[in-house]
Amino acid sequence: MSKILPRLFVCLALGAMLSACSFAPDYEQPKMDIPEAWTKLTPATQPLNTDWWTRFNDPVLNKMVEEALKNNQDLAGSMAGIRSAAAQAGVGSSSLWPSLNAEGSASATGVSEKQPNSAFGPGRTSNKWYTTYQGQLAASWELDFWGATRNAYTRLTNVLLQTVLSHEALRLSIAGQVAQSYFALLSYDMQLSIAQRTLKTREDAFRIYTSRYRLGELTELDWQRARAEVETARATVHNALMAVDGCEASLQVLLGRSPREIWQRPERGLELDKMPTAPVLPEGLPSELLLRRPDIRAAEFGIMASNAQIGEARAAFFPSVSITGALGTLAAGFGNLFTAASGTWGYGATIGLPLFNGGRLWYNLKNAEALKEQAIATYRQTVMEAFSDVRTSITSQKEYDNVVKAMQAQVDSLRRATSIARLQYDNGYTDYLTVLDAERELFSAELSLATALQNRLNSIVSVCMALGGGWEDPGAKPSFPVIDSQKLVEAQRKGTVGIRAEQAAANAGAAAAAE
Repeated sequence: MSKILPRLFVCLALGAMLSACSFAPDYEQPKMDIPEAWTKLTPATQPLNTDWWTRFNDPVLNKMVEEALKNNQDLAGSMAGIRSAAAQAGVGSSSLWPSLNAEGSASATGVSEKQPNSAFGPGRTSNKWYTTYQGQLAASWELDFWGATRNAYTRLTNVLLQTVLSHEALRLSIAGQVAQSYFALLSYDMQLSIAQRTLKTREDAFRIYTSRYRLGELTELDWQRARAEVETARATVHNALMAVDGCEASLQVLLGRSPREIWQRPERGLELDKMPTAPVLPEGLPSELLLRRPDIRAAEFGIMASNAQIGEARAAFFPSVSITGALGTLAAGFGNLFTAASGTWGYGATIGLPLFNGGRLWYNLKNAEALKEQAIATYRQTVMEAFSDVRTSITSQKEYDNVVKAMQAQVDSLRRATSIARLQYDNGYTDYLTVLDAERELFSAELSLATALQNRLNSIVSVCMALGGGWEDPGAKPSFPVIDSQKLVEAQRKGTVGIRAEQAAANAGAAAAAE
C-alpha cells in the first residue's frame, strides 16, 4: 500500500502538467469606430455623480429611489440570479479538482440448499449464511488535457460577472423609472390642479351667463357654448384623476410596497415647476466614459462566455482520460474489518475517444460559434444604442428646455389675451366666441406646459441613464456598491479571474442586497 499512494500522486501531478492546453480562441474586443469625444456642448457648472437623482434636490424623490433600490421585487429576483450564477460557477470550479468519496456497507447473504452442487446439507460443514463488511475511499479525476473543464469554469465565471453587471444595469433602470414615474405624477397633479381651477372659473362664469340668459341679455347659442365648456373642463378633471390614480399605483409597485400600501397615496415633494434642472454634459467627454455602462460591460462578458464555450466544444473531439484509485478494507466479521489482512486497493486509468455520434459534437461546435457571433452582434448593438441614447438625450435636454421657455411665454400671453377678451365682451366690443376661443387656447396651453415640464425632467433622467448613471464628482462615492467592471474585463482578458473574482462578485451582490 505504501507504493500505491506515490504512484497516484505521480499520476495526479502528470495530469496537472498536461492540463495546460486550451482550444478556446484568444479573446479580442470587437472593433468599432468609436469617436474620441462627443460634439462640443454647453459646459456645465458641475458634473453629475452616480447618485444622479439627488441633483433634483427633492428629499421625497431621494427617499423613493433609495426605497426602490432596497425593496423592488425585480431587483430582488436579480439578486437571486446573482446567487444562482455564483453557485453554478462554484460547481464549475469543483470540477477542476479530484473527487474523493467514502463508502461503507454491510450485507448478509443466504444461499439456497437446493442449488446444483450445493455445499449445504446433512454432513456438510459450510454455513449457508454469511455477512460481509466493507469500507472504501475512492478517488477519481478526469484529466483536463484539452481545457474543457477550465473553459467550462471560465464560461460560468463570465456568466456570473455578466449577471452582476446586468443587475447594476437593472438598478440604474429602476432608479430612472422611479424618477420618471414621480415626475409623471407631479405632472398629472399639475394638470388636475389646472383642470379643477378652470372648472371652477367656468362654473362661476356659467352661473352669471345663466342669469343673463334668463334676462334676455345673452343668446341661447352663447349660453350653450358656455355650458359645453364647463363640461369639457369637468371631463378633463375626471381624466386627470384617473391618470393620477394609475400613476400612484404603478409607483407604489416600483417602490416594492405591500398590497395594503398600494392603496395609499405616495408622498409629494417639490412641485413640478419648482424642480431644479440638472447640468448638461461638459464639452469633450471621452467615449470611454460611455463604454463603462453596465449593459455594455455585461454584453462584453457575454462574448467572453461564448468564447470559452467554443473551447469546450472543441475539446469534446479529443480523448478523455480519467484516473481512479480505491483504498479500503473487506472482512466477513466487523472485528476483522480494520486488520492489515483485510486491506484492499486498486487503481487504473480510463481513456475514451468519441468515434461516432451522428454529428452531435460538430453541431455543438457550430452552435458555440454561432452563439459567439450572436454575442458580438449584441455587443455592437448595445454600443450603438448607447451612443444613440446619448445623442438623443442630450438634444432632448437642450431642446425641451427651450420648449418650456417658449410654452411659458405662450401661457403668459394667452392669459393676458383671455383677460382682454373677457373685458371687451363685457363692454360689448366683441362676441362671446372670441372669449371661448381665448379660454380654450389658454386651457390647452397650460396643460401642454405641464407635460413639457415633465418632458424636460425626463430628458435629464435620460442623459443620466445614457451615461450609465452620470459621471462622478471628484471624491464622490456612490450610495450603493458598484462593481469595477473595467478591472474585471482586463482580468478576464489575461485569464486571471478565478474563484476570488467569483467570491468578490457574490459578496458585492450580497452587499447591494443589504443596503
